[in-house]
Amino acid sequence: MDQRSVFLSLVQGENTARPMVAAITSPLSEELLDMCDLTWSSVHNSREHMVKAALAAKSLVGFETVRIPFDQCVEAEALGIELDFEGNYPKPKRFIERIEEFNFMGRGRTMMVLDVVRDLRQAIGPDFPILGGVTGPFTILNYLLGPAKTMFLSRRNPSLIKDYADRLSSSIANYAGEMVSAGADAIVIEDMASSPDVLNPMFFRTVEVEPLKKLTTMLKAPCILHICGDTLKILRDIPETGVKVFHVDPKTNLRIVKDLIRGVTLAGGVSTFLLLEGDEKSIVEASLSCLNLGIRIVAPACALHPKTPLENVKTMIKAVKNSAYAVGNTFWNNTW
Repeated sequence: MDQRSVFLSLVQGENTARPMVAAITSPLSEELLDMCDLTWSSVHNSREHMVKAALAAKSLVGFETVRIPFDQCVEAEALGIELDFEGNYPKPKRFIERIEEFNFMGRGRTMMVLDVVRDLRQAIGPDFPILGGVTGPFTILNYLLGPAKTMFLSRRNPSLIKDYADRLSSSIANYAGEMVSAGADAIVIEDMASSPDVLNPMFFRTVEVEPLKKLTTMLKAPCILHICGDTLKILRDIPETGVKVFHVDPKTNLRIVKDLIRGVTLAGGVSTFLLLEGDEKSIVEASLSCLNLGIRIVAPACALHPKTPLENVKTMIKAVKNSAYAVGNTFWNNTW
């Protein structure tokens, strides 16, 4: 099977000959950008540089997926938020008082991102998986209104926040659908602000599950949900969103995730702090542990820290590709 077929098989929960090593969130690091003579600002703002960085994560590091864009502010920027591009990743300069427009398609960097997907598909051909990234509705609200106001409204006026999130989900689905038409195989929904580390799990069920379900229902492509932190308290709600894959952070007890989230493929599992500072032995052990615990698409648990040594990432990738492991009654000996 080619890599795209293997990936889509894993996403659908089918039994395949091997697991994969993916970049579900941003694979960028200072070392990678230096090797490509790129800057942090340019990979967010230049079509050519975004393509170059995405392909470098495949060819120079060894990830078995390519994904773009690399930041989570595309939608908020398209809705009028001015961004600061001075750091590694853009961030809002200021927030807005009220949301008057929810349709962001065609504005800001959205058309550039679609062009990048087309460029990547042409560059890598039909047999390699491309992931298009969007931001979850609740997280977009945090970028628009600010975290404090969003949390305040979630407690005082949850019906308003749910209405906002519902309206945003339609726009996100339209944008993501254009990514799929351009060549993306799956859509990553990054919804960091929904983490139980930040948002009361009750509010996640109240204001975010239904908008996410609307998004995945509208979008005729598999979706991968990324939420940072310890997600144990919302795991049972994840299947209700309709996503095919959950990108899990090892802050969550990985030994019980599989039993609480049946019917959803697991991805992620390797700590970005371990990839930043860990030694070869600990990275290999963590990667193989993910496989033994049922994570089929092994990946960094979040965006790589900018200072991450690429050799550590390559160690994770090599460990998975060269592993011999057992899952249930099936044994794979990977020699590919």
